[in-house]
Amino acid sequence: MKCIKYALCALALMAGFNAMAQNEISFGKKLVIRDYETVDDEGKVQYNTNIKVARKSYTIRRHMRTHYPTFYMGYSRLGNSSFSPNFAAGIGQKQSRSWDWGIYTDGNSIPFNKRGTIGITYAFGIGRSSYKLTDGNYFYSDNGLTCFGNMPGNEKVYDETWFRYWGFRLPINLELQQYINNKPLFLTFGPEVELRFAPKSLGRINGDKKKRSITKDFDLTPFNVNLMAQVGYDNVGFMAKLSLIDLFQNPMRPEPLIGGSAMSTLNCEVYPLTVGFSICY
Repeated sequence: MKCIKYALCALALMAGFNAMAQNEISFGKKLVIRDYETVDDEGKVQYNTNIKVARKSYTIRRHMRTHYPTFYMGYSRLGNSSFSPNFAAGIGQKQSRSWDWGIYTDGNSIPFNKRGTIGITYAFGIGRSSYKLTDGNYFYSDNGLTCFGNMPGNEKVYDETWFRYWGFRLPINLELQQYINNKPLFLTFGPEVELRFAPKSLGRINGDKKKRSITKDFDLTPFNVNLMAQVGYDNVGFMAKLSLIDLFQNPMRPEPLIGGSAMSTLNCEVYPLTVGFSICY
């Protein structure tokens, strides 16, 4: 300790022989404060140097890590409404072959506190949703209405059918973090803005391995908002997304069957729901 004190004194004296009344020298994480007086006594100048060591006032700022999914894949289904997990009425789906995947990049964060444990995170991404349908039925457009079944005039019999579309996605989520063993436990939730495009119905005939395009003529709702949530630790998370806007602009509504009170199953009002895992870097 004496050596450090002598070194600080020598540093202050070497830098302080001037006409200033007060000065400060940065020394690591501390400040050396030099107070001295100039005394005129019989033509001689005397210095009285007081060396005080004071700790700097500083705050550790931790950069907020952004946990957007660099890649995600999830099991997806077409729900009956935005707040019901039931299958859309009359739309047969093979859930083991219905998937939603996406890639996000250019993410960033806006922390609300100095430790970076709470803030807003956002990213830009692209993804694709694909749904396998049953009984050879598929989505098609009839006089501006989106229907489900078999297109009039199309006599082809499909063994398997799919419906898929792409989307540009922008999640803007509130993120909470808590570091455990220098790795973050995180929770994100909030809206995800989506721009849907390139819808297509596809099918296979007679066991052919190649998928054939059935129709691309859809009134897909281009603008969508998903409710998105994600929870995880370090680089791995689980995520869920629920669409709040109908997949189609003009879906066929249920109508009474001729000669009875039962309702038709041609109801294409659907809200995609996805549950899966995410990898964050």
